[in-house]
Amino acid sequence: MNILTQNNKQSMTSQQIAELVETRHSLVKQSIERLVAKGSISQPPLVNGIKAANGVTPTHYVFTGEQGKRDSYVVVAQLSPEFTAALVDRWQELEQQVSASQPVIALPQDYLSALKALVSSEEEKQVAQAQVTELKPKAEALARISSSKGATGIRDTAKAVGMRQNDFVAWCVDDTKPMSRRFMYRDDRGVLNAYSHRTSAGLMTQKLQSFVGHDGRDRAEPRVKFTPAGVAKIAEMLEKERNREAELV
Repeated sequence: MNILTQNNKQSMTSQQIAELVETRHSLVKQSIERLVAKGSISQPPLVNGIKAANGVTPTHYVFTGEQGKRDSYVVVAQLSPEFTAALVDRWQELEQQVSASQPVIALPQDYLSALKALVSSEEEKQVAQAQVTELKPKAEALARISSSKGATGIRDTAKAVGMRQNDFVAWCVDDTKPMSRRFMYRDDRGVLNAYSHRTSAGLMTQKLQSFVGHDGRDRAEPRVKFTPAGVAKIAEMLEKERNREAELV
């Protein structure tokens, strides 16, 4: 006996039930109608079958989905209780066929396997979180670069990284940090200069700028600027420092 599958739902007709319990289809339909009248089962749809050679088009009821499966059990139990097990087997065969077409997810078979799977999942979660934490400052830095056009001065760079100008300068020249983490220093006259390792890395530029002093004489002083790469580097460093401070709180 065939069980139909419609829209990925299992279906069984009253004709198929008659074949299963080895009785006349008309008796099965009568039993279905009595059970519907009693409210024991839901009203299944009545559909036309294939037209017979004698010109008669038979009709049959169709049971579909979970509700239909439940009602078909009731019908078969009413007609022939000994065939209930056979009906259950038929439905299970169909469900296995449908399941075979779906992706199979392997589940742990014992406590130890489940525990290992949980540990692995937690480790992967931690790795993913670490990657997000690492990439966040880089992403924010890239966002700042997108708003920069060419090299920017100290004031604009401070604004780009979200700091006041004086705080930004103090951060760049902080002599409590290793030189490798500084960006500028003050010469004997107190003028800001870029460290050579920053200019050689393409993070900063420094050029002499001529101007007329208060005494009316021509003068020249270095003027430092930060490239888009320099803005990004500073933004990344600041973000990491803030994250470390937050962890200590």
